[in-house]
Amino acid sequence: MSSTNRQNRLLLAEDWKKVYQSFRNAEFKSYDFDNLRRTMINYLRQNYPEDFNDYIESSEYLALIDLIAFLGQNLAFRVDLNARENFLELAERRESILRLARLLSYSPKRNQCANGLLKFESIATSEDIVDSNGTNLASQTILWNDPSNINWREQFEKVLNAALPVNSPVGKPIKKDNVEGIPTDQYRFDSSNSDVPVYTFSKNVDGKNMQFQVVSTNVEEGVISEEAPLPGNNLAFLYRDDGRGPGSTNSGYFAHFRQGTLDQGTFNVDSPSTNQSISLEATNINNTDLWLYKLNSIGAEEEAWTKVDSVEGNNIVYNSLRKSVRNIFGTLSKTQDKVDLIFSDGTFGNLPQGTFRVYYRTSINDQYNIVPADLVAISVSIPYTSKTGNPESLTISLELKYTVDNATVSETNASIRQNAPSTYYTQNRMVTGEDYQVSPLSISQEIIKTKSVNRTSSGISRYYDLLDSTGKYSSTNLYGADGIIYKDKFTEKTSFTFSTKTDVQGVIANQITPILSQKQMLNYYLTNFPKTLVADLGAKWSQKTTTTNQATGSFVDVANSPLQVGTFTSSALKFIEPGTLLKFVAPTGQHFMADNSHKLMIGNADHPNAITYKWVKVVSVTGDGRTDNADGTGPIILNDIIPTNAVLSELRPKFSKTLLSDVQSQIVDQVFAYKTFGLRYDVNLRQWRMITQNNLDITSEFSTGKTGDVTDQQLDSSWLLLFETDGEKYTITSRGQRYIFESNEEIRFYYDSTSKIFDNRTGQIIKDKISILSINRQPDSTNAFTVDYPWEISKEYRDGDGYIDSKKVEITFFDSDSDGVVDDPETFVTLVDETTNPLTKYIFQKKYTTSDGIEDYKYMDNSSNSVQIKQSEGVVGALSQYTDGQVFYLVTEDVFKIYSSTAGTLALTTDYKAYVGRDGLKFHYIHSADDDSRIDPSSSNIIDTYLLTRTYDTNFRQYLNGTITNKPLPPSSDNLFNNYGAEINKIKSISDDVIYHPVKYKVLFGEKADAQVQANIKIVKNPDQVVNDNDIKARVISAINEYFALENWDFGDSFHFSEMATYVMNQVAPDLVNIVIVPKQDSQGFGSLYEIKSESDEVFISGATVDDVAIIDAITASKLKASGNVVTTTTTTTSGVTSGSSYTSATVSSTSSSSTSSSSSSSSSSSSGGGGSSGSGY
Repeated sequence: MSSTNRQNRLLLAEDWKKVYQSFRNAEFKSYDFDNLRRTMINYLRQNYPEDFNDYIESSEYLALIDLIAFLGQNLAFRVDLNARENFLELAERRESILRLARLLSYSPKRNQCANGLLKFESIATSEDIVDSNGTNLASQTILWNDPSNINWREQFEKVLNAALPVNSPVGKPIKKDNVEGIPTDQYRFDSSNSDVPVYTFSKNVDGKNMQFQVVSTNVEEGVISEEAPLPGNNLAFLYRDDGRGPGSTNSGYFAHFRQGTLDQGTFNVDSPSTNQSISLEATNINNTDLWLYKLNSIGAEEEAWTKVDSVEGNNIVYNSLRKSVRNIFGTLSKTQDKVDLIFSDGTFGNLPQGTFRVYYRTSINDQYNIVPADLVAISVSIPYTSKTGNPESLTISLELKYTVDNATVSETNASIRQNAPSTYYTQNRMVTGEDYQVSPLSISQEIIKTKSVNRTSSGISRYYDLLDSTGKYSSTNLYGADGIIYKDKFTEKTSFTFSTKTDVQGVIANQITPILSQKQMLNYYLTNFPKTLVADLGAKWSQKTTTTNQATGSFVDVANSPLQVGTFTSSALKFIEPGTLLKFVAPTGQHFMADNSHKLMIGNADHPNAITYKWVKVVSVTGDGRTDNADGTGPIILNDIIPTNAVLSELRPKFSKTLLSDVQSQIVDQVFAYKTFGLRYDVNLRQWRMITQNNLDITSEFSTGKTGDVTDQQLDSSWLLLFETDGEKYTITSRGQRYIFESNEEIRFYYDSTSKIFDNRTGQIIKDKISILSINRQPDSTNAFTVDYPWEISKEYRDGDGYIDSKKVEITFFDSDSDGVVDDPETFVTLVDETTNPLTKYIFQKKYTTSDGIEDYKYMDNSSNSVQIKQSEGVVGALSQYTDGQVFYLVTEDVFKIYSSTAGTLALTTDYKAYVGRDGLKFHYIHSADDDSRIDPSSSNIIDTYLLTRTYDTNFRQYLNGTITNKPLPPSSDNLFNNYGAEINKIKSISDDVIYHPVKYKVLFGEKADAQVQANIKIVKNPDQVVNDNDIKARVISAINEYFALENWDFGDSFHFSEMATYVMNQVAPDLVNIVIVPKQDSQGFGSLYEIKSESDEVFISGATVDDVAIIDAITASKLKASGNVVTTTTTTTSGVTSGSSYTSATVSSTSSSSTSSSSSSSSSSSSGGGGSSGSGY
């Protein structure tokens, strides 16, 4: 539907809507000055030719005609203007729009103030209070979760209890509730105030000084809100505990705050009338904070009147309140966010009579975000009376712990025009599918686009824990027998521009350092750097003490003499320091047991839990590693138990993820000199070092043979990060290696890399993992493994179009304690053993076309030798022995060829890919979902509602145009629920359970897009037109931005380049004759981005700028290429993705792009990595 609407809106020259609009807005010429003047003169000439014949311009008769024509035009204009103000679509005056909306029973929304929770960071009291240690706490500042004070909790609660009522101390709240899975308790101070408990403070937010107020906090039915203001009421606050410890931002004591100023007004009604209204002339009264009280004879608040949420027409008799509630009123929004109070008719509600007081909050009518740094060091002093009757004061320091982004401006005229008819259609309830598509838009002006999808449940008992088979909301524990694992070496590109030294330092902190911390970088280091073998040293482990998963001891030689380690020796043991990986093997004739015994056993490792080696990490080293500590522990601590006499055979020096200050300074200097340079990892120093341009080899594949070479002969190809510039911006190319796990038929994987699941019992992150089961056979053997081999899932897998493929996930070596050091870097080698019978260690993928017309690759079973693997074409032998269509993978040439019996030759084919790996694996897949994400099984319908918020939209567009540097994140599901759940729950069906999903933008083309969807836009100008290059580039970008306007797209839509090209051509013609997009990624060819899908929680936006537009003379292969040569022969051997004749690689100054290096044929000789090479790189 969205595609049809988009094409009708953008591509059709004329449709019935436009025709009707043009007729309705037509100018009736007979009512303008010239036509009226002409008509009157003609009338006089025809009817009074003898009496009036003086038509010269100076005639007084013509002056009168001019005056009449002028008056007629004014009257016509006013009549037309007033007529337009009677139609919601045409009205311009705010007052008219508000009145017309009320006719449709729609209440336009006023501004919404920013509001949230402030956490108690410290407290202090003037009262003499003594803790259990006899410490007087008077005037002492007690910090929440103070690591330097072991008694902080006791002291904190003692001080709080002093200001709480005797019958409601800490642990005995006055109210309990649950807010989004977090237990929430309400407490109330025993304060001695006589006015409304509101505490005002000022802070600078977004460059503006704003007034805020700490208010009394209420929790009701899972919603946190402000209590109604009432003089003499005591301040209420909350205690929340999310189970993640006192350091969690959602654990502790909290108070509610709101932006704005609470005001009040008093009025008297002596002679009430039906549907009476009272005007409040204050401006910027926000949408929610308004309360009405009737006063008693002494002027005190006696009774609170109930506010009706919406006004139907001009009265409030239609509402959802109980019949017994008769003291009701409503509000009518006016211009400048003024308000009229509307009362009932005396039949369905009481008429107001007597004296009333109204409380209301005026707020800044603006949209802004409040970050935690904006609201810190907020001090509130609360007077209270001690248990001994003395006046005391409690001082609380509060801070904001999360970003608040719920402030909104008054609903715009355009929004009212759209939402009023939609709300009238839904009748303010959500029952049908269409209701769920439009009703959320009327909840808040912050919601600018929405989409809902229904998932049906069976309506079973609420006491049954309903499982979500997709894994999104429920944990899964599944087994499969079609596992495929393979490795993929790749390069990834990102770019940056700079003006000052600070810019470059920001790039180091925000772009370079995160690259060094990526799993793919660590994988590359562990797999491709040389092994450090130490078996010749004869070093053995001598165990001293053991604890749970930890051992202490030292290394001894064959004579049991202690060995020095670290900086005290020049042998390979110098690498033994915290973070180093050590591989121990069992002595000859023995093996390790992988069970809890951690012991050596005599015999072969051919039974369950028997292993021949163990990897451990060095936790700490004392001195030179030879002298025991005073407490009896050994000088070296390992993170697992290693028995005495285990032999040290190999070590992996620690991998640093930070840059030294001198290297950072060198980067700044090189960047400002516009030099090409690289960064390598020096294993001997365990530091990142620079490779200058004179020593840098950017054409050869990775090698440590010449690492550190300074002969100025460009021999060092050991770079892991390459920095290149075109004189305007820098492109960073990083080398990496990833491991892919796939289940072709049985299992579909769900993984969200942005969501981390925390186990509050262990204090650890719960990881999704895939274990290769021990029942699988060892490589090239009939024997089974003796233990399972776990992998942790690190990332969802995206195909060439950036779409998540649920058959696959990216995995990495398991890191059980999440300390950045893996448990076993040889897991892949153990499972595959690619050096033995290497021609049997490939898995293949074959090209296919999806139902959407997209070309992709999927796993193919090669058990029948559909693809024969040969070392080179020279060993293929006589072609006549093969059947027509036989496919060959030639390892040395790294290409696929297919036999044609007709031609009697081998021809290149791009229909296959090859990777080093293994298939047919039996595996165990475990996915963990948050315990707080639980589906209500009693609902008959589960509605997934996707929301795009205005704040995220505004911030993201500012990010694209460079106004802000950090990429904005969409609000969390919890934020959406807290901000809009209460209002949506009022109108949803009782049988429906709404799940809230934030929508994020999917950027296309520009440097801020993901690697897979970056592209250059190449255009051909019309040679017959004279047009400036910069002008036509700007017009192309303008047309693309119009095409990607938010109203043209729905969540989950597919992008088709042909559609965009048609629109751009229509807009820029006749100056433009052709337009194409050319991918920037080395592994993608021309046309690979002609169709792109978005996820259900994504919507497209263009990130292209004029820098991404290039003008070419014609659409030819040479004009489309980006780097390297257009391949027309098979002599080029690389590690690209595909092989084929006349293939054009399409990358131009790649930004955030990546190129894989699977073992298959390719078109570009500039790719790094080598297909078919050893996985370990040793």
